[in-house]
Amino acid sequence: MSVQITRTDWFDEHVTAFRDQMDAEIQPRYAGVRDQVPRVEVDTDTILVTLIATSGGEPVGTVALKRTGDFGEVKRLFVHERGRRLGVAVALMTAIEQAASEEGFRELFLQTGSEQPQAMALYEREGWIPVTPFGPYAGDTILSRCYVKNLVSPIVAAEVRQDGSVDGVLSTITALDEAGADLALIDDGTLDGGRGSSLDAPLVAAAAVTEAPRIAVAPRVRVTHTEPFNVAKAIQSLDWSSAGRAGWLVGVSETAAEASAVGRRPAPESETAWAEAAAVIDTSRRLWDSWEDDAEIRDESTGRFIDAGRVHYLDVETEWFSVKGPSIVPRSPQGQIPVIVEAALDDSSLEIAAAEAEIVRVAGPRAGETARRVRELAGARPVRVLVDLDPESVNAAPHARSDDEQLAAWAAFVRAESDADGVVLTGSAAANARAARAIAGARGSARTLRERIGLERPASRYAAPEGTTR
Repeated sequence: MSVQITRTDWFDEHVTAFRDQMDAEIQPRYAGVRDQVPRVEVDTDTILVTLIATSGGEPVGTVALKRTGDFGEVKRLFVHERGRRLGVAVALMTAIEQAASEEGFRELFLQTGSEQPQAMALYEREGWIPVTPFGPYAGDTILSRCYVKNLVSPIVAAEVRQDGSVDGVLSTITALDEAGADLALIDDGTLDGGRGSSLDAPLVAAAAVTEAPRIAVAPRVRVTHTEPFNVAKAIQSLDWSSAGRAGWLVGVSETAAEASAVGRRPAPESETAWAEAAAVIDTSRRLWDSWEDDAEIRDESTGRFIDAGRVHYLDVETEWFSVKGPSIVPRSPQGQIPVIVEAALDDSSLEIAAAEAEIVRVAGPRAGETARRVRELAGARPVRVLVDLDPESVNAAPHARSDDEQLAAWAAFVRAESDADGVVLTGSAAANARAARAIAGARGSARTLRERIGLERPASRYAAPEGTTR
């Protein structure tokens, strides 16, 4: 007999009757522990979707979706005895997962009880994994058994620290690539050598993409004491050598030691350093667009290499630098290479991240607040947020089944709590590779970093609108 799922209201008489029946069946099981755990009341204002299942014209089950703080939560799944063994529970769960996706949730959580083994078995069969108690259930290891399911595959990045060894960095990135990580963030040493020896991050990234065929790479490049034209050219060249797997982790330099090592200018204040960084990013984007996609002709018969009308000259003047002329590199595979900024809530980086970056990295106890502020400032402009995660510090669920599963569950918990699209793994090289394997979803067909983070390739700002002639 077929099952139909339709939307209804939390106060629908059939739904209310089902909840009463559920309480009558379940509550007696917890008579001995109920007084040990605070009762969690359902705030009906947070109910987003209520579904009812019918079979043969008769109501046979219900489930709801609610917003529980930072979490999307499945609530009150119940199947009447006349609907059992008809696949009603699975149909309801499939439908509520779809509804949660439509509401914008990336992960979905639920809570059941320690004395409901049939419910736990159902969720585990359907791909739900045990997670530490969340929201109003936090700290309850007596009654609550919580689960999470990813509705979209998370973006998995990892921090790659340098030790001055080419082989060490390359082996770290290769291991991450094999583990399914999406992005390697390659750190750079300080300009004064204060953090020990390191290699030029863009050059390391260029070497890495020949060894690791899938993972995207983003070298950290500090813009305060470097020439914007050279920075733009280096990142654009990396995009070519990686076939569209380049990103750019933008950094600034605010220390007197680095300023002294370079010897060109005093160290700027944070606000000035980030204002300059915004100007460098904007100029780099203009350089990346200065060649239109079809500017190269390569016509041997006429001896023409480029169509000069499709190469555009810049004349940028700022208080820190000036740039003239087009890029010396043709427009690269991604057109615009994703810019990554590490943002802090009470720092000048925040507004620059919201205005300029495709990817924003957040960290610390205020990561969620930072992420939400970035999204608020960015408005309709698409931005992807990644939150730092130490894979060697995981909170396990009371009913955990495996270490790898706990890594995936904890990553989902941290993402949801921080309103993030993915994580940046910050542990040791070995721990990061293991965590990437546990957290990353199925490998898709996306080749470029822009595709991997769900952003379209933009046309050059200088190209004639589609459908017009020059």
